[in-house]
Amino acid sequence: MRPLKEKTVLADICAWTLICGYVLFFCYISFLRYRSFDFGDMDLGVYSQMIWNITQGSLYSSIMGVNILGHHAHFILFLIAPVYLLFQSPLTLLFLQTLSLGLAAYPIYLIAKRELNKKLALALLFSYLVYPALGYVNLYEFHVTVFATLFLSLMFYCFIKEDFRGFVLFMILSLLCQENMPLIIIPVGAYAFFAKRPKRWALVPVLSGLIWFWATVYKVMPYFNRDTIQFFRIYGHLGDSIPEIARSVLSNPIGAASGIMTRMDIFYLLSLSVPVCFLCLLDLRILIILPVLMQHLFSARLWEHTIFYHYTAEMLPVIFISTIYGIKRFFTVDFVKNNIRQGMFIGLFLTVAVTSSICFGGGLDLLANRKDITRDILDCQKERFIGMVPEDAGVVATFEFLPKLSRRKHLYSFHHIVDGAYTLSDRPYSLPENTEYALLDFNDSLTFDRFHPYFGCFIDFYDRGVSDANMRNFLKESDWGIIESAGSIVLLKKGHSSRHKLFQTLSRLPRISNHVGATAAGEVELIGYDVDRMDKQGAEQVKLTFFWKALNNDRGDYGCFLYIIGKDGCIISEIIKPICYRVYPSYAWREGEIVKEDYNLILPQEVKGGYIIRMGLFEYKDKDKRVLRFDSLSSDAVDDKGLVSIKI
Repeated sequence: MRPLKEKTVLADICAWTLICGYVLFFCYISFLRYRSFDFGDMDLGVYSQMIWNITQGSLYSSIMGVNILGHHAHFILFLIAPVYLLFQSPLTLLFLQTLSLGLAAYPIYLIAKRELNKKLALALLFSYLVYPALGYVNLYEFHVTVFATLFLSLMFYCFIKEDFRGFVLFMILSLLCQENMPLIIIPVGAYAFFAKRPKRWALVPVLSGLIWFWATVYKVMPYFNRDTIQFFRIYGHLGDSIPEIARSVLSNPIGAASGIMTRMDIFYLLSLSVPVCFLCLLDLRILIILPVLMQHLFSARLWEHTIFYHYTAEMLPVIFISTIYGIKRFFTVDFVKNNIRQGMFIGLFLTVAVTSSICFGGGLDLLANRKDITRDILDCQKERFIGMVPEDAGVVATFEFLPKLSRRKHLYSFHHIVDGAYTLSDRPYSLPENTEYALLDFNDSLTFDRFHPYFGCFIDFYDRGVSDANMRNFLKESDWGIIESAGSIVLLKKGHSSRHKLFQTLSRLPRISNHVGATAAGEVELIGYDVDRMDKQGAEQVKLTFFWKALNNDRGDYGCFLYIIGKDGCIISEIIKPICYRVYPSYAWREGEIVKEDYNLILPQEVKGGYIIRMGLFEYKDKDKRVLRFDSLSSDAVDDKGLVSIKI
């Protein structure tokens, strides 16, 4: 038999091997996603610019329009900034995020080894690393609360070892991560009181949590925020302040409870507890997460009611520490002791962990979906456009460009223009005059057209009749001209003279090379199109100029899709083409108006030899994107599926 010490060393080596494997895998996935412009929200760009600004001596976030400390009480950013100064890239944040979440596994493993044994500790460690919520926290942009995952894990380890100095140190570091950390820290103090620890174990976290919450939520953030970001709008259905929200919940607890126990909330709770076989519920320590869990469940933002985002970061250590003690309690049951062997339990526990990772996503499923984040020819064009923007120029951009443009003081998010107001605010948004460039993707799903199948609704910033008017005013007021475009990607410069226009309204019809005369739903007519082949920077392009006509005054919000079909009849690529870039959408046209739009189609690298193009219509707010058939008197203009044939 091997000595006990040798077995312990072997278990530790296995633990570190699993942690290193996790870190390397998610760093690799993060790199692929960053390289292929797969971060489609604003958070990575926001935090990258914030930390870059700190290294430059500024505390202002131009994207959010507030001081950094008015956005969140992220004091931990000042400790991250020196690392970012050495490696100035958003990838640094993504790698630190993965490293923090991976390292948080080791204190949990040590607690499990202390309270259980080495085999169960390794099983629990593996379960943590493939835990679906952990994967989603790691994959969703970048967030400062991931450091709280590590610090809280270390804090609980010090609590169990009765190392008070270490406990206080990691408690303070956890509080520095965000203003809502007291919702975890204060319950820890309450637990210490009921566990009959010496008074300091209870008083220090409770008093520190209360003081920190009061100082950050009532003093620091309002001072720097200046009512730009109105956080309490998230809980507006309950009240406009913490006292009002508390009164609303306490005066009608049944109504408040019914509002949070929806099917979505039940699935949320199941997705947290199923991967650990519900064992976290066997230990009362799980109640420590109750305040922060209620914070998310009472929120009006649907995405706080799921594991698909970053909102579970601060709960992860508690869930797994509760699972450790839940397992310990489970094995004290007489029936379990007499009938269930440890090996049998570990096999079942790991099977549930792996199955949950595959079914819920966020981990092992990435092995099968890696192709979705492979860099393509359009990503190369995006990179080229970024290189055309001077480093010191002010620029407004859609979400996917924000991270790679973040090392500049004057960076703005286009969704504020589309929405017309600051984020979580009713304060009107005005783009600063120092903005010289605009780099926009009019297919940005979160801005223009994002249907979330889980929520069953559209989650975007585009408000029909308002957003399109905001964008037309934006283009008109500063006389933006197109430098270059590729598909739905457009680079504009203020005051730039260009023959290429996103759209034009015509008083009369010019000469057209290809007449179509196809109508759709009796509302719009595709009169015809012109074609011009080009080659730019190694990318084969086809410039398509479409001529549309409004047939009446009642039209839907239509977009186009283009099928590029190879010689074998198979679809090589499907491309979404917003009509007039959603800036002058079909529902805004006047009856009888002729509208011209230019679109540079980027042909995918898979296109070799001959190909044909078919074009169809869909309505944006149709979640199924069903094809709207074209009708035409011309026998060769429209095929039997109602699609227009584009002749190249």
